[in-house]
Amino acid sequence: MNNPWKKRVIAFNMHRAKADEQANDMQIIAWKLAQLPPGQLKKLLDEETVAILAKYGVEI
Repeated sequence: MNNPWKKRVIAFNMHRAKADEQANDMQIIAWKLAQLPPGQLKKLLDEETVAILAKYGVEI
């Protein structure tokens, strides 16, 4: 028996997991920005940050 509610709950949970991952990724970038002294933005673009941006379609 196919339960439509089960599919909706699974879809909702998958959406929440994706949103949580995106929020975590953006927190990493925001934390790094907060740690930089003035004029040091280029230090933000390390491998981890570039990989996160690439994951969302931003190429540097």
